[in-house]
Amino acid sequence: MEDNPGDILLVQKALEDRHIAHELHVVTDGGEALAYVARMGQPGEPPCPDVLLIDLNLTKADGLEVLGEFRKHPACKDTPVIVISSAEAPKDSVRMNELGVARYFRKPSSLDAFLELGDVVREVSEDSA
Repeated sequence: MEDNPGDILLVQKALEDRHIAHELHVVTDGGEALAYVARMGQPGEPPCPDVLLIDLNLTKADGLEVLGEFRKHPACKDTPVIVISSAEAPKDSVRMNELGVARYFRKPSSLDAFLELGDVVREVSEDSA
């Protein structure tokens, strides 16, 4: 759940660069994310993801609100979550812990550093398996 097209491309590149098999479902604002979460698992809709990547600074509904709804979904209560943000430190770290965020990944300024997101996704996926 990311609203910046450039960051979406970087996430795709990080997953591909680290050879992580994936089917990426992208929503670009909080309202769309809430609707996506409400549809998950219904006939013809995608299931709960194996890993959720979310930016907290979404328009229309913030990432913590979306994450709260995501955690209410019975199939997603234990899904690993990686918060991706440009903020230096998470201002809502207590709330993120309550919602079971596995990792916080600060968006770096270099491509090589951003590609390390693929390693984080792999670690979180392996830890949950």
